[in-house]
Amino acid sequence: MRTAQWMSTGFCAGLLCVVSPSFAERVSPETTHRSTAMSSDRAFLVRALGVNQTEIMLGQMAIARGKTAEVRAMGEKMVQRHTELARQLRELAQIGPASAPPTLSADQQKTIARLAGVSEYEFDRAFKNTVSAGHVEELAMYRNEVSHAANPRLGAFATGRVAALEESMASVSPPPSVPPARRGW
Repeated sequence: MRTAQWMSTGFCAGLLCVVSPSFAERVSPETTHRSTAMSSDRAFLVRALGVNQTEIMLGQMAIARGKTAEVRAMGEKMVQRHTELARQLRELAQIGPASAPPTLSADQQKTIARLAGVSEYEFDRAFKNTVSAGHVEELAMYRNEVSHAANPRLGAFATGRVAALEESMASVSPPPSVPPARRGW
């Protein structure tokens, strides 16, 4: 009796070994592709949350350190917009609102530290330059995600973000060069 049980167990184990590879081959490519795309979406969301957190921190810094009303207002607008974006990104990433803020990359930490170390007289100019450069990088990041998103909601979100960034950058761009007016000296 005991020998029959062992033989039955051995037969089942052997059957699993024989059937498993063919089953894995049949399911694996699609599953692997979907899994890779989902992990790519997840990596993008983690990166986007870090970028967004950086923008919130830069905005808060502008509110506190900005010399001009323009820069302080820019900071307030950034904090408001990026707080809403954080909510949307957390929803897409299925992260609760009570969870810890995203971890900043080493580059993001350096950006915050560099701007924090700028003198009060240079802050406004440095802030504007930092935000402009950040928006260029953020736009490239979202444009790339538009064509790679596995999640249709994330793709739509990225498309909307591309449009918003392009509009924002167009409104901040300096006007075309106009020769200075002649002075009657």
